Parts: sequence; C-alpha cells; structure tokens
Amino acid sequence: MALASQRKEIKWGNSAREGKGNPNFSGGKYMDDKGYIRVLRPKHPYANRGYVYEHRLVMEAYLGRYLEPWETVHHINEIKIDNRLDNFFLTTPDEHSAIHREGKKKTHSQKNILRTAMKKSSRKRKRISDGTYAKNE
Repeated sequence: MALASQRKEIKWGNSAREGKGNPNFSGGKYMDDKGYIRVLRPKHPYANRGYVYEHRLVMEAYLGRYLEPWETVHHINEIKIDNRLDNFFLTTPDEHSAIHREGKKKTHSQKNILRTAMKKSSRKRKRISDGTYAKNE
C-alpha cells in the first residue's frame, strides 16, 4: 500500500478545506455578535468580508434593487433573526433611532423624582479636595 501523501485520490491543500469541504462550513450563514444573520455573498457591492445581512438581502429581493448604504431595515417586532418581509420597515438612520427612542423619554415627574434623589444623596456625601466624595457620618 502506498503512503497517503502519494495517493492520487486524496485531495491535498486548501481546496479540500474550502466551502463545503470544510467541516466548519455552515452553508454560508452565521449569526454575528449583534445577533443578526449574515449570508455569504462575496460579489455583493456592499459585502463586508464577503457577507451581507440577511434582512437587507430580503428587502433588496423585494424591491428589486440594492439598498443604499444610508437605508436601514427596521425589524418591527425587534427580533433580529425574524427576517420575514412583513416584519420589515425601510427607514433612514435618523428615523430608525427615533423609533427605538420612542417611549423612552422621561416625563417631568420622573425627572423630578431623579432630582430629589440626587439632592438627598448629595446631602449625605461630603466632597474631598481631590474631587471624590466621602460619606458623612
């Protein structure tokens, strides 16, 4: 029997470990550190290291064009892996931020509660010359 390195039927080198030949290949999809699904599309004009967000690809397929870099796809139910078309809303970055800020603005009464809490806590502490605070006893 010949040595493994001399056998013709065994593929050697990187070609045997690329794509489907790699045991870690997941079909060209993975979940990034933010929780979004990214899909392998190396020829996409806005690909980042060959990958594009799946929700952007779904919206592009629906519109029949590439999304501009300034266009943002909002997940209505805020579940990042729910990439159904009816869960999307196309916005600008400013509109998208406003959607996420909605309902988070503190009311006047909430601000007053915070102010009184700060006054109470500042009465209990004494400022030291180096800018830090020490508790009064």
